[in-house]
Amino acid sequence: MNSIFSLRSRPGTEHGLYEAGVFGQVVTFAARGPWNDETLRRGTREMGAIIRSLDLTKPWCQLSCLYGEPLMQPSVYSYFLEQSKIRLQLGLSVLAIVIKDSDIENTIRHQLKSAYSAANIEHEFFNDIESAIQMMQSAGFSLDCDSINRFFTVNNFSNRY
Repeated sequence: MNSIFSLRSRPGTEHGLYEAGVFGQVVTFAARGPWNDETLRRGTREMGAIIRSLDLTKPWCQLSCLYGEPLMQPSVYSYFLEQSKIRLQLGLSVLAIVIKDSDIENTIRHQLKSAYSAANIEHEFFNDIESAIQMMQSAGFSLDCDSINRFFTVNNFSNRY
């Protein structure tokens, strides 16, 4: 089953753009930061509902494409870490991350690597969506490549603020 969920920030109180999709056992996530605590907390809760729409008796994977400066403030880092541990318990097997249009890519990689390593989530960084898709296929996941590529084309947050 393929579904796309609109998870946009609320004007006035939240910052950031994000969209999520489900394509079989693959969760896709496109986002542009920076975002504030309110956006990250609400988005994490909404992602939980999306994850629960999967067949949690089977492994699942996630492909995230992050744009801009999606850093977490220290006040929300521990919350993000706990939510990441829950995702592992719910069957997250592999996480592929692509970072684009960022002046602080190494800092973002360091923060995410720290969180995902602490949560024991198998993760890998890529320069492009196609390489991430190939890794997930090599890991044994069946992917609807056309739909996933279309999701990231439609939700391309390059140069959007």
